[in-house]
Amino acid sequence: MDSVFDSSEFNTNLFFPRPDLLAPPEGTDEIYVEVEPEVQVHLRRHPSPHARFSLLFFHGNGEITSDYDELSKAFAHLGAEFVVCDYRGYGRSGGYPTLRTALQDADRIYQTLKHDGKLLDTVCVMGRSLGSASAIELCARYPEIDCCVIESGYADPLPLVRRRGLRIDRMTPEEDALFNNSRKIKKVTCPLLIMHGEDDELILPDEAQLNYEQAGSESKSLQILEGVGHNDILMAPDNAYFKCLHRFFEKVLN
Repeated sequence: MDSVFDSSEFNTNLFFPRPDLLAPPEGTDEIYVEVEPEVQVHLRRHPSPHARFSLLFFHGNGEITSDYDELSKAFAHLGAEFVVCDYRGYGRSGGYPTLRTALQDADRIYQTLKHDGKLLDTVCVMGRSLGSASAIELCARYPEIDCCVIESGYADPLPLVRRRGLRIDRMTPEEDALFNNSRKIKKVTCPLLIMHGEDDELILPDEAQLNYEQAGSESKSLQILEGVGHNDILMAPDNAYFKCLHRFFEKVLN
């Protein structure tokens, strides 16, 4: 039986790829990872001479790497060498995106960056919105990852399916193991920060709470940011977004 998660009806309503027509900023490292024959995924690494750790970042479904060019300075200020990953079909990447291949590609990306010396000794993985699935996949699979940040992430994939206008009554065991963030996060044992907007109506804060409760990490924190929703979480009052990240990184990476 075919999985709804592999259907075009699901994936064309989940992913919103667009090309990147902007020239790369000066000094970036443009990386292409082959994820299958003749299909490459593009990453953008922002080198920082004073970085204490690499931050491997998986963005949301309506974003591309260049959307984060300006934010790279803010993450550098936190001590991070910022590495932003696109999905298949996004920006300069080839292929067609699906949720299954996004998870598979995250593994290939991490292994390639490690093999090629593109990651510092200390690594944090961060996923925003849909990117939470890639981040949780890696942190569940590789306990050596130093910490994990989930921003506006989903928990149960069934509401994700319903938001695409589809409906299934239950998942197979294989689907549940692969696509259910709230189940997979039980295997995440590194220090974990979950950030979510209090007014998020796309992915409710209840999902952040569920991920937090299910997470296997002994050191974990849930921060519900007031006055912001799904797409404006960066604008949380009193610079709360970056203050949360700063406190977390200072606590777990020092």
